[in-house]
Amino acid sequence: MRVHLPEWLKRRPKKIRRKLAWLTVGGTAAVLGGYFLLPFAFPVPDAVTSGPGSSVVLLDRNGEQLGDWVRSDYYRHRASSLDEIPQDLIQATLAAEDKRFHEHGGIDFRATARALRDSWDQGRFVSGASTITQQTVKLSSQKSSRTLPTKIRECLTARHVEMSHSKDEILTAYFNHLDYGNLSQGPLQASRHYFGKPLNQLSLAECALLAGLPQAPSRLNPRRNPEAALKRRNWILDRMAIVWDADTDRIKRAKAEPLQLRTERESSIAPHLVQLMRHTSDHRGQASIHTTISASLQRDVTEIVRQQIKTLSKKHIQHAAVVVIHNPTGEILALVGSPDFHQSNSGQIDATRTARSPGSALKPFTYLLAFENGGMTPATIIEDIPTRFADARGEKSFVNYDRHHRGPVTIHHALANSLNIPAVRTLNAIGGAQALQTYLGAFGISTLNKESLHYGLGLTLGSGNVSLLELTNAYASLGRMGVYKPVTFLPDQDDKGIHVASYPSAWMLAQTMSNNAARSSAFGMNSSLRLPFPCAVKTGTSTDFRDNWCLGFTADFTVGVWAGNLDNTPMRGISGVTGAGPIFQATMLRLHQDHQPSWFKEPSGMLACHIDPYTGKRHSKSSEKTLRLVLPSTHAPLPAKPSDYDTKGRVFLDDRYSEWLSQEGDQARFAQVTKPHTSLNTPLRIISPSREAQYLLDPDLPNHGKKLRLQSNFPGKVTWKSKTLTITKENNHHTVILTPGQHTIVLHDKHGRKASREIIVKSL
Repeated sequence: MRVHLPEWLKRRPKKIRRKLAWLTVGGTAAVLGGYFLLPFAFPVPDAVTSGPGSSVVLLDRNGEQLGDWVRSDYYRHRASSLDEIPQDLIQATLAAEDKRFHEHGGIDFRATARALRDSWDQGRFVSGASTITQQTVKLSSQKSSRTLPTKIRECLTARHVEMSHSKDEILTAYFNHLDYGNLSQGPLQASRHYFGKPLNQLSLAECALLAGLPQAPSRLNPRRNPEAALKRRNWILDRMAIVWDADTDRIKRAKAEPLQLRTERESSIAPHLVQLMRHTSDHRGQASIHTTISASLQRDVTEIVRQQIKTLSKKHIQHAAVVVIHNPTGEILALVGSPDFHQSNSGQIDATRTARSPGSALKPFTYLLAFENGGMTPATIIEDIPTRFADARGEKSFVNYDRHHRGPVTIHHALANSLNIPAVRTLNAIGGAQALQTYLGAFGISTLNKESLHYGLGLTLGSGNVSLLELTNAYASLGRMGVYKPVTFLPDQDDKGIHVASYPSAWMLAQTMSNNAARSSAFGMNSSLRLPFPCAVKTGTSTDFRDNWCLGFTADFTVGVWAGNLDNTPMRGISGVTGAGPIFQATMLRLHQDHQPSWFKEPSGMLACHIDPYTGKRHSKSSEKTLRLVLPSTHAPLPAKPSDYDTKGRVFLDDRYSEWLSQEGDQARFAQVTKPHTSLNTPLRIISPSREAQYLLDPDLPNHGKKLRLQSNFPGKVTWKSKTLTITKENNHHTVILTPGQHTIVLHDKHGRKASREIIVKSL
């Protein structure tokens, strides 16, 4: 093809024409190279494709949002795809920022020329004429000063982005990087923060408002400067009418729409779980975490807690916490750490993980250990009589909640009615605090980390602190019939568990704990512990009334409740039945609204027995004086004999009960035995000194603390001896005078039985 040169060029010498031609070709090549090749020398920031770091969203088991936590820069951000962003928001943003976005290749030369002209007139940069692509590069890169070299670098990088990414990809990256103010990044988070609704529910006016905020998020903050935000919104609506030929009536209605921002605090359904997961989970690279929590259950249980705390406000109860566990999986279904996370008085403390005194809530584990290792059953008779034990802290008297003694009681009755003395005596018989402490460790209780001497026999009554979360899971192990599993907040955690108790022992315990009639003498027939389906339940109240508990389980669910005050002030006139009990009852009823209650199958090898509740012996048939218990056939009680009763039908009691019977016992029901051999079935035991005690002689105590009262399970007709210590008798009680060193104390009775105890005495 022949090229026709301009006349002015033809008149030039041939040599000059050749130079001008080469110059034109070279310039064109330079321009084309600079536009198409040079940009590849400027790498695309990684954040353009990866997007900004997302704040982590916590989801429930069905995908509903429970809460989130901010990034290290305190921003909240959730990525959104272009399909999720309303067309109105896209058009409003393009009208405000870059109306020729789909026409240019990363640099809008018309806008750049206009910006250069305006800057020349003003003598300074007044407009950057940045395209959305250039803004995306800027938002994705480290902050730098606003200079001409920076502008050139952004332009060339934008060209690289345009040649390596589609327009939709660029627009998506841009939206996700936008700062909408109030520490909200991206339109998805902005829509939730300002309007409390998903993107697809935004109106045209709301879209225009959001589109205007990134220009100056602080100055246009609609919460602080609504007039400026509305002015910017209306300007964008006018631009949309010009750029997109939007319907004028629709624009007019949008401009008349009042500003309606979300007024309530952005709240979390499970704030304490968010707090826990943030500090215990490795969520790197995760934008969302699915949990085992049921959002609907979480809301309902939170409301139950709030209503009960409101009801009991006059009793000085400010806080309560609830844990709900699905027994088969160990999954946490609900976790309420306090009634109101934003409460100024300790609301942000997670009471489910705060170690508190459990009161009587540990008694079931004492009796379970007695079933497992002590050869006992619910029919075993325990003495409920005045009791003193000695430990590292000295002698201590234990009393029941009503300060009365009942004489011989079955474990079934003692557990159901939460009697203190039988629990302490049982623990002493099966190994003391050390045995129970070790056993509780097998159930996941980790807070009892002091020496067993520190807790003493009072451990079964709550002398050691435990957390609601761990104790509820220990009860869930009972609800799994002796199988321990760690709790989990993450679904699909396959843990088959560890057997820490046998099925028959756990089953017997559950039968007693679910028997409403058995606990009626202490709690009444219609207490908050009663449910319309079988449910094992136990309460606990600390001795100083600072902690109130109610825990229980069915075959499917375990619920643990704590109530009290996180500032450690005592409640007024509240027990587990009236404080935590109603929360427990309401939560259990809520769990079984749409779930059929289930109970445990009776284990094989069991035998239904009719038991005399005062002798623990078996009768051949039922009567109004007997108690029906299902017991292992291998541990069936001995048959009752006529010699167990006097001619009036009164139960014979041996020497252990003589003091109690003479002072407060029901002599119409019990009679003192006259035959000495009837007491030989019970082993002779030393109660004081304790097997776990070390004694310290303190010069500040009367007699330097040298006097220690000796006690056995057969008070009266026994003999105490020691080769290294002096033993005296004062007021019909034996007392040993302590001296430093290691000593052995020996106990004899007139039937030839013997028991011994080694003790260590030190001086302060």
